Amino acid sequence: MNPSRAHPHDTDDNASPRFTLLIRIEVDECHRPAIASRLDDYLQQMGRLFQPQSGYLGAELQEGAGPQLVGLLNWRRREDWESAWDCQHTRSDVFADSLLRLGARSIRFDSQGA
Repeated sequence: MNPSRAHPHDTDDNASPRFTLLIRIEVDECHRPAIASRLDDYLQQMGRLFQPQSGYLGAELQEGAGPQLVGLLNWRRREDWESAWDCQHTRSDVFADSLLRLGARSIRFDSQGA
Protein backbone atom coordinates (compact mmCIF):
# COMPACT_ATOMS: atom_id res chain seq x y z
CA MET A 1 0.00 0.00 0.00
CA ASN A 2 1.21 3.48 -0.83
CA PRO A 3 -0.03 5.55 2.13
CA SER A 4 -0.40 8.87 0.34
CA ARG A 5 -1.25 8.05 -3.25
CA ALA A 6 -3.15 10.97 -4.77
CA HIS A 7 -5.61 10.79 -7.61
CA PRO A 8 -5.70 14.42 -8.82
CA HIS A 9 -8.36 15.41 -11.31
CA ASP A 10 -7.80 19.13 -11.29
CA THR A 11 -4.31 20.37 -12.02
CA ASP A 12 -4.95 24.04 -11.19
CA ASP A 13 -1.98 24.71 -8.91
CA ASN A 14 -3.68 27.75 -7.40
CA ALA A 15 -6.69 25.73 -6.22
CA SER A 16 -6.23 24.45 -2.69
CA PRO A 17 -8.86 22.20 -1.13
CA ARG A 18 -11.22 24.09 1.09
CA PHE A 19 -13.58 21.23 1.82
CA THR A 20 -12.61 17.61 2.40
CA LEU A 21 -14.84 14.60 2.95
CA LEU A 22 -12.96 12.23 5.28
CA ILE A 23 -13.55 8.51 5.49
CA ARG A 24 -11.86 7.22 8.67
CA ILE A 25 -11.61 3.46 9.05
CA GLU A 26 -10.41 1.65 12.18
CA VAL A 27 -8.73 -1.56 11.13
CA ASP A 28 -6.67 -4.39 12.62
CA GLU A 29 -3.24 -4.83 11.05
CA CYS A 30 -4.16 -8.23 9.62
CA HIS A 31 -7.07 -6.70 7.64
CA ARG A 32 -5.24 -3.53 6.57
CA PRO A 33 -4.12 -4.61 3.05
CA ALA A 34 -7.57 -5.80 1.93
CA ILE A 35 -9.36 -2.80 3.40
CA ALA A 36 -6.80 -0.33 2.02
CA SER A 37 -7.23 -1.87 -1.42
CA ARG A 38 -11.03 -1.63 -1.22
CA LEU A 39 -10.89 1.97 0.04
CA ASP A 40 -8.47 2.91 -2.75
CA ASP A 41 -10.80 1.29 -5.31
CA TYR A 42 -13.71 3.29 -3.89
CA LEU A 43 -11.74 6.55 -4.04
CA GLN A 44 -10.81 5.86 -7.66
CA GLN A 45 -14.45 5.09 -8.45
CA MET A 46 -15.51 8.36 -6.85
CA GLY A 47 -12.79 10.14 -8.84
CA ARG A 48 -14.22 8.80 -12.10
CA LEU A 49 -17.71 9.79 -11.03
CA PHE A 50 -16.77 13.29 -9.87
CA GLN A 51 -14.04 14.10 -12.41
CA PRO A 52 -16.34 16.11 -14.68
CA GLN A 53 -17.79 17.98 -11.69
CA SER A 54 -16.79 21.56 -11.20
CA GLY A 55 -14.86 21.99 -7.98
CA TYR A 56 -13.61 18.41 -7.57
CA LEU A 57 -9.87 18.46 -6.81
CA GLY A 58 -9.03 14.79 -6.26
CA ALA A 59 -8.82 11.97 -3.74
CA GLU A 60 -6.12 10.27 -1.74
CA LEU A 61 -5.58 7.42 0.68
CA GLN A 62 -3.51 8.06 3.80
CA GLU A 63 -2.51 6.10 6.86
CA GLY A 64 -4.03 7.77 9.89
CA ALA A 65 -2.92 7.71 13.51
CA GLY A 66 -2.73 4.24 15.03
CA PRO A 67 -4.96 1.65 13.41
CA GLN A 68 -6.61 4.08 10.97
CA LEU A 69 -6.83 4.42 7.23
CA VAL A 70 -8.14 7.73 5.92
CA GLY A 71 -9.67 8.40 2.52
CA LEU A 72 -9.99 12.03 1.47
CA LEU A 73 -12.16 13.52 -1.27
CA ASN A 74 -11.09 17.13 -1.85
CA TRP A 75 -13.31 19.91 -3.19
CA ARG A 76 -12.91 23.65 -3.69
CA ARG A 77 -16.08 24.42 -1.76
CA ARG A 78 -18.63 22.57 0.35
CA GLU A 79 -21.28 23.66 -2.15
CA ASP A 80 -19.42 21.87 -4.96
CA TRP A 81 -19.48 18.64 -2.98
CA GLU A 82 -23.13 19.06 -2.02
CA SER A 83 -24.20 19.58 -5.62
CA ALA A 84 -22.18 16.55 -6.82
CA TRP A 85 -22.87 14.03 -4.04
CA ASP A 86 -25.78 11.80 -4.97
CA CYS A 87 -26.57 8.92 -2.63
CA GLN A 88 -28.00 6.88 -5.50
CA HIS A 89 -24.62 6.92 -7.28
CA THR A 90 -22.18 6.89 -4.37
CA ARG A 91 -23.94 4.27 -2.24
CA SER A 92 -21.75 4.75 0.83
CA ASP A 93 -23.90 2.24 2.76
CA VAL A 94 -22.92 -0.57 0.37
CA PHE A 95 -19.29 0.55 0.54
CA ALA A 96 -19.37 0.55 4.34
CA ASP A 97 -20.96 -2.90 4.48
CA SER A 98 -18.24 -4.36 2.27
CA LEU A 99 -15.50 -2.92 4.51
CA LEU A 100 -17.15 -4.30 7.63
CA ARG A 101 -17.25 -7.73 5.98
CA LEU A 102 -13.51 -7.37 5.26
CA GLY A 103 -12.83 -6.76 8.97
CA ALA A 104 -13.04 -2.99 9.53
CA ARG A 105 -13.81 -2.23 13.18
CA SER A 106 -15.53 1.09 12.50
CA ILE A 107 -16.15 3.53 9.64
CA ARG A 108 -16.80 7.23 10.18
CA PHE A 109 -17.58 9.89 7.60
CA ASP A 110 -16.52 13.41 8.57
CA SER A 111 -15.55 16.66 6.91
CA GLN A 112 -13.23 19.59 7.36
CA GLY A 113 -13.16 23.04 5.82
CA ALA A 114 -15.80 25.46 4.72
